[in-house]
Amino acid sequence: MNDTINTAPLHRRSSSDGEPVKGFSKVSLSSLLELLDPLASDVSLSYGPNNYLTKARKRWKGFDRPKFTDTSDRRQQLEEWRSKVQHRVKALDPPLQNIFFNNGTKLEKLFYPFTIVNIFLVGFLMGKFPEWFHVYYTAMFCFLMPIRFYTYYKTNNHYFLADLCYFTNLLCLLFIWVFPDAINLYQTCFALTFGSLSFAVITWRNSLVLHSLDKCTSCFIHIMPLCTMYVIHHGLSENFQDIRFPAASRKHAPHWSLKKNIVWTSFYYLIWQSLYHYFITIRQSSKIKAGERMTSFEYLTTHTFKDFWMVKLPSPWPMLIYIFAQYFYQLTTMCLCGIWYNYRKSAATFLMTVFLCAAHNGATYYIDFYGRRYEKDVNKLRDEVEILQQQLKLANGSSVDNVSFTSSTTDSTGKDNEDLKKYT
Repeated sequence: MNDTINTAPLHRRSSSDGEPVKGFSKVSLSSLLELLDPLASDVSLSYGPNNYLTKARKRWKGFDRPKFTDTSDRRQQLEEWRSKVQHRVKALDPPLQNIFFNNGTKLEKLFYPFTIVNIFLVGFLMGKFPEWFHVYYTAMFCFLMPIRFYTYYKTNNHYFLADLCYFTNLLCLLFIWVFPDAINLYQTCFALTFGSLSFAVITWRNSLVLHSLDKCTSCFIHIMPLCTMYVIHHGLSENFQDIRFPAASRKHAPHWSLKKNIVWTSFYYLIWQSLYHYFITIRQSSKIKAGERMTSFEYLTTHTFKDFWMVKLPSPWPMLIYIFAQYFYQLTTMCLCGIWYNYRKSAATFLMTVFLCAAHNGATYYIDFYGRRYEKDVNKLRDEVEILQQQLKLANGSSVDNVSFTSSTTDSTGKDNEDLKKYT
């Protein structure tokens, strides 16, 4: 089947009679946004639930592959491509190093208004254009995650990117763009976002520090999937849900089954744990034991809970206890998801509570960190002033003593001279 590109001019739907209106052939904002999600725009296009996968399969079938028949040629071309990519990545490293590590103050000054604008856009899109919110979430994820990977890779902390929160974000993107009709995947994403990710903001004290790229990215990872699932489930119209997100429609999944979702959440949790321990715990064990890489388990056992009794147990037991504790933590936090699933006001209240906790943690960080640092600077300055005053007092006292000593010596010398004159 030959793939043909439709070069006919685009048409806009009329709000009155529904007929297309000509004159929309130029590139506009709606035509650009349509490339991200055709259904969310006003442009009249045919759309199917698996439209993205269908186009990808057609392009792959029509891909010209005769030049890759020879294995040696293919390996040579792959090596050339790999060397070019490595060369470009190495060329990008010095400017990125300068931006993210050497000019921290400038980056913080630029990131502060960026965070303020994004908070405004989140509320604006949730209220005015909820059908575009998943596109905004995807764009922000694609923008922040490469920065997070680079900064964590440079500091040998990139194994943190294999944690459950990042895996949940990938599941949400998988549901949004690949399997929007998968009910089990959707409800698993709903349980994970309204469960462990949202409660992690409260238990692990994620802080909304407006100027900090690292802390705002952590808040994004935990709060934005929650906002996205809330908008998809409660913010979209029924007609839009039926076509774009069938799994979120009440027609296909009207009720929340706790037993069923425990099974499916455990299934995805098992997939994540298997991949994590194979690629991180087992294959990279030498680097982790040598201290070259840091993981969540190593950080908790060496910093936060280093004096806890569990850490002092023999080798396999701390890891096993950590795995099961994390699993039961997820099951406990998802028990309330039935309330958030069925009642919009309760879900909105919970979402606002999570955001306020992050904002409160950020305010606490500003007051404690900068307030204590300012207090230390003031105390240091006070100590320096006291030391200078003591030195001045000692200097003044020594000068007075020298003056009195010289006067007394001159008086005694004069008296001796007078006595000598009497005897002579």
